[in-house]
Amino acid sequence: MEEEPYIVQTLVQGLALDESSRGKSVEWPKPRRQSLSQRLGFQATERIQSDNDDTASQASEGADSVDRSSSPALRARAIRVECVEMCGTNVYVGTSHGHIVQYTINVPELTSDKEPERVCVQSVDLKLGGKRVEQLIALPMLNRLVVLCGSTLVFYTLSDLRVVSSNSAPTIKGVSCVACDERVDRTSNGVLLCVARMREISVYFVGADVRLEQQVMIEYSVASLCMYGNYVCLADTQTYKVLDLARIRSSGLDQGQLELLPTQQPRRDESGRVVRPPRPRTLVVGPNEFMFLTASGDDTTLGVIVTARGEALRGTLQFPAYPVSIVYDEPHVIAVFATGRIDVYDTRSEPRVVQSVVGDVPDLMRVRRACVCAGGWVSTRVGRREAIDASDLRVFEPNRLHEAVSGRDRAMWTEAVDEEVEWRRELVDEAEPPVWPGPDRQNGLDRKTASLSRWTDANIVVLGSDSLHILAPQPQLIHIDALLHQQHVKEAVSLVDAALKGTTISMQSDEVEYCMQMAGMVCLKNMQLDEALLYFQRGHMDPRALLYLYPSHAEYAGPLLVPFAHIAMAPTLRQLFYEIGDLQSIASPEQQSQTEDLLEQYLEFCRTQMNTNEPPYASDAVPVIDTVLARVYADNMRHAKFSALVQGPNSVVGDIACAYLESAHKYYSCSLVYMAQGDVRSGLDLWRRLLEGEVSDERFGGMAEYLEYILGDLGDGVGHGLVDEYYWLVRHDVEASRHILACLTDDTVAVLDADRVVGDMQAVGAQREFIERLIAANHTRAPHFTTILLTAYVAEAAQSTDAESGFQSAQARDLGLTFQSYVASEHSSRARLVEMLGAQRSVFDAPKVLACIEDAGNLGVERAMVLARLGRRDEAVEALVKAGDYAAAEMLLLRPMARESLARLAKQDASDKATDVARLLHLYVSVVDDDMAARLVSRLLDTYSEHISASTIEELPEHWMLGVVEPFVRHKLSDLAQSERASSVQRSVAIAHEQNARMQCAGDLINHGPVVLGVAQTCGVCRKLLGSSAFVYEPQSKQVKHISCA
Repeated sequence: MEEEPYIVQTLVQGLALDESSRGKSVEWPKPRRQSLSQRLGFQATERIQSDNDDTASQASEGADSVDRSSSPALRARAIRVECVEMCGTNVYVGTSHGHIVQYTINVPELTSDKEPERVCVQSVDLKLGGKRVEQLIALPMLNRLVVLCGSTLVFYTLSDLRVVSSNSAPTIKGVSCVACDERVDRTSNGVLLCVARMREISVYFVGADVRLEQQVMIEYSVASLCMYGNYVCLADTQTYKVLDLARIRSSGLDQGQLELLPTQQPRRDESGRVVRPPRPRTLVVGPNEFMFLTASGDDTTLGVIVTARGEALRGTLQFPAYPVSIVYDEPHVIAVFATGRIDVYDTRSEPRVVQSVVGDVPDLMRVRRACVCAGGWVSTRVGRREAIDASDLRVFEPNRLHEAVSGRDRAMWTEAVDEEVEWRRELVDEAEPPVWPGPDRQNGLDRKTASLSRWTDANIVVLGSDSLHILAPQPQLIHIDALLHQQHVKEAVSLVDAALKGTTISMQSDEVEYCMQMAGMVCLKNMQLDEALLYFQRGHMDPRALLYLYPSHAEYAGPLLVPFAHIAMAPTLRQLFYEIGDLQSIASPEQQSQTEDLLEQYLEFCRTQMNTNEPPYASDAVPVIDTVLARVYADNMRHAKFSALVQGPNSVVGDIACAYLESAHKYYSCSLVYMAQGDVRSGLDLWRRLLEGEVSDERFGGMAEYLEYILGDLGDGVGHGLVDEYYWLVRHDVEASRHILACLTDDTVAVLDADRVVGDMQAVGAQREFIERLIAANHTRAPHFTTILLTAYVAEAAQSTDAESGFQSAQARDLGLTFQSYVASEHSSRARLVEMLGAQRSVFDAPKVLACIEDAGNLGVERAMVLARLGRRDEAVEALVKAGDYAAAEMLLLRPMARESLARLAKQDASDKATDVARLLHLYVSVVDDDMAARLVSRLLDTYSEHISASTIEELPEHWMLGVVEPFVRHKLSDLAQSERASSVQRSVAIAHEQNARMQCAGDLINHGPVVLGVAQTCGVCRKLLGSSAFVYEPQSKQVKHISCA
């Protein structure tokens, strides 16, 4: 059933309108003359009512009730309500005897049996001959109240009902009707008033002052008019017309006037009496749209809606009788009939009655008029619970889930469906609604207390003779919910958005979230997936609830999900979940992937929202979001997103995710989850299974990714994990194990189980590189493996003699070149063998290596190096000379401190240099190559000539040329000549010294005379008696000293 748009609420009943008459006798004014509208023939002349006139009322002493038992004469002149204006909590009542009574009332409570408390602030006599007050227009921002009384338009202050100075707002007389420009809200700082005076239309601008803007002279008197912007729709005594004020200003009345239909004219009945027609009615029903009433052929009345150009673009309303009052409240036309009936017509679609009110409220049968007020708010005086109950939106869940899930898979939804649970999460707080602002707040402009269910606008007031009733729209929440049930999603959402503007209703309020969630579910049911996603995001739909529409995902989340019955939501929303059931089962094949995309995008949105300062979801939803999102990414092949999720901060439950991924054969994704959560061993186990071919996953990068991980992310090379991976690689891929071996730190290599690795490598003959790394890292068993490695090198080096041939050629050019220096630039086994044997830090079993070299037979230099390490210098020298490494032999024997000398390999005994030179000379002489022997001997004689006697020449072969010994002979002769010259110089120097001493002594004797010594003369140094000892005398110090002390 369609929701009724309005609720009738009594505002005031039993008004005592003549507050000044309390306790006093009432003196009624004399009968007044006819009003202007009566004289124009649009209203019947008032006549004395009979005793049963229900509209008579009397002010009773000390009470607001009417004494209906008074005399007929008094009741004939009873005071009635003629018009009303409502502005916030201030109510201004215009009476039939020319007064305005101001009341302040509490905020009315919707559907309450109690009238709101009221206080009469003041009652003002307009002093216009006791004529009835026809119309009140409040302008809150200007603090003005426009009053039409007895054809006189007067401006009062809204706050204290004082007449505004005529300098600012002149009194206008002869007014038949007045209308406010409805294009501009009355709460603005300036509005236009359209005033009809006999045959004249005047437009006034009302601001701080009132000024005339435009005047239009017309042919006939006006009975009704309304205004929207530059257009005025009016009814005169002849026709309905539309005036274009802008065109009239520029082109005149003829160009700016559009005649529509004739108005009803007086007629004579069967008895010949003149029957006056009812007063014409015009009203604004939209931007540049107007409605006027006209009689049809029968007793009905038509409401014709036209544009400012006279076009009838909307439907025509049909009334059962001529309304005594009619107003427009977007999008409804409200018609009041003489019988007291109130009909509400919807103009959005085909015009029709959507609500009828007949006698539901006391005194409503005597309803006389409806007024459009500046506006006020009515409180629903409810929290979420009552408002929801009003539209069957209750969030309280009184255990009716048995019926809701009948015929469905109960396990999918909840295993706690039988639990007695009453969830009390409210749309709005259950606290008392805030007090409505007082009279100092104009028109209730402070909307900080706004909500979709607690307050509703109320600007339509229906007048009784002494009562006021509000036609209050249903709270927006209920209206929006009705639209959603009719699947008018866009209209419902537009209402929510409109309510959010200018108020402090938050998007996070439960009311707004409920509306958005309902909109999303309606769209989801109709498979409008993009719209559903948008509304879910705006309404913060609980992601745990949404997962129940994906049974496979709900089963996967398992214990992480709370039972569906425990997720707080309104029954209408819950029912939509039950109706949809499995979303993918109602989706077409083309929409299957779109439903997965919706879940993915919404979970991503929820994840970002949980990282805000005020997360909108329960904290236990976080692991659900991340764990399900991990599965969705894996299923939808979102590899980059999956990696970013599991490797960044997350709440993925690894056991659940890994169990599913492995069962779905997504081994690589499963391994990433293991590793991200610290279980590297399980992750690498999967990788090893992938590398061994036990399982397959195309996402896995193979050996390259495996090596990159264990060399980079696994650690710095010290951990046991890397060592274990190396052991596995040695068995699986020896070539790949070499990459890891190069990255292992020396500390890690030093503790490797070398025997285990060597055993695996020997099977493929690849142990040598591993042993080299062990030795370089100073493994605890380095001597053992060094010996093994050296024997392997010896075996390889013995198979080639290319190094000796090349060395001999290079040595012929440079006798100072050693074999070790020659092979250092090579990358052969021979070079590594020589390097290791010549390294001081190498530790190995020298006798074993020597035996191996001797067995090889052609590695003389290497044999010499081992002999030198064993301290067998002489044998080493002989081996070097025999192998042709003469420079190394010379350094070993004669230059042990040289950097490349093999003497550094072991401590050598001290020896005589001349003996060593003579021994080496003897070895050189015995060299087989006579030319090489001569070169070696010549160089040795030249270099160490000081250690070789001249007789050594006799040992040399006689056939050698003189050039071999010539440098040596030259050195010897040079040494002999230099010795003789040195002796001659030394004799000359000695003679010169003696002569100088004699000359100095003679001079001293001449200058100082004889030196006379006494018997007791002592030495100036040792202080002993000189006696007969030789002495010297120093003239400078005049001291006598022993010669030995001088």
